[in-house]
Amino acid sequence: MEKFLIQTSDNIKESVVKECSAVMPGGHIGVCCINQDRQYAQSVVEDVSRFEYKITFIEYPDGVEADAETALDIVNSDDDIRFFIGVGDKVVASLLALASKSRNMQYMFVANSPDLNGVGYDIVCDEDACATSPNCVYVDAGALDCPYAYADLVGSIFSHRVELIEKKYIHYLSRRFDEKKLAEEERLLDSIIANGDMSDRKRLFDGIMEYASLDREKFLSANSLMTKLLGELCLTSNAGDCRLLSAIALVKYYKAIFSVEDYYLSIPIDISPKCRRLSKLTGVDVSDIIAKVQNRKYAREWLYIHSEYREDLLAEVLSLEEKIKKIIKSAKRFMSDVGYHLGDDFDSNYMIEIIYNLSPLVDDCSPIAMADIL
Repeated sequence: MEKFLIQTSDNIKESVVKECSAVMPGGHIGVCCINQDRQYAQSVVEDVSRFEYKITFIEYPDGVEADAETALDIVNSDDDIRFFIGVGDKVVASLLALASKSRNMQYMFVANSPDLNGVGYDIVCDEDACATSPNCVYVDAGALDCPYAYADLVGSIFSHRVELIEKKYIHYLSRRFDEKKLAEEERLLDSIIANGDMSDRKRLFDGIMEYASLDREKFLSANSLMTKLLGELCLTSNAGDCRLLSAIALVKYYKAIFSVEDYYLSIPIDISPKCRRLSKLTGVDVSDIIAKVQNRKYAREWLYIHSEYREDLLAEVLSLEEKIKKIIKSAKRFMSDVGYHLGDDFDSNYMIEIIYNLSPLVDDCSPIAMADIL
């Protein structure tokens, strides 16, 4: 999927009309949203309905997952719908991207939050090379006053920074990424996080918009995997909470991994017990989990790289650990219940069990995979 235009709109209704008229002077438009955003979606297209357009709503239930099957509602919608408008978060955006793989279509997206479900403004789906990019993504400036959205944004930015540690480790082992791009990510994320006090909404929003424009090389991170597991296992139902909790747990785990000095080359452990435990936790067939484990061939270079970069990465982790209390406090201050709903989840034994058994799912070069032979 190619890069797309991202912009903030001070008058979202006017922006939507302008984009629609640029695509076609009249015709049939499909508006995609989830149930809880229906009223907002109606207000977004309110001015469009005054012109020569027919509007059909394609509404999904709250909690819907973006997959090829659910995207069929868009794929199989009326043939004469020539333009789609997505309204909401990454789920709706991803449904449109998935639908575009099967249907020749143009679409735009309107976000009513400063954060698209934790990934900046990357709208992606599995095997997304064939997906069509949106014409543009508008962020409604009038919807940026919602405090809880900024709690999600704190978790998102912090999780991106924790993912970067894993990304750098993988690069040291495989030379997979562009060092200049990694350095630019690090510079920007560190400037947003600063000393951990992330209470400045403007800094958060401007930072995530700049981060979204970076030409970043993506991969399936341990943080993404753990965030998904936490959501599926209902430790907390909020995606922003899951990202924050996952990032905190990973900082603690990486500290333990990079603190190991007496390392030696050993036969890789049998990870089938971890696969079985993951199967029990998630309900996924153990053979499907084992199938995700690549043919890991550990060599002496693993331990050499570990010895070369361990102290540098440990210093990064310790620096983040020092800021965690302020980061948590910042996120909680944005929450309607100031984080009361999270309880003791930051130090949950349940989380520790998940992270300990995570290695069968991670990248071969991840420090979590490396931990299995230390």
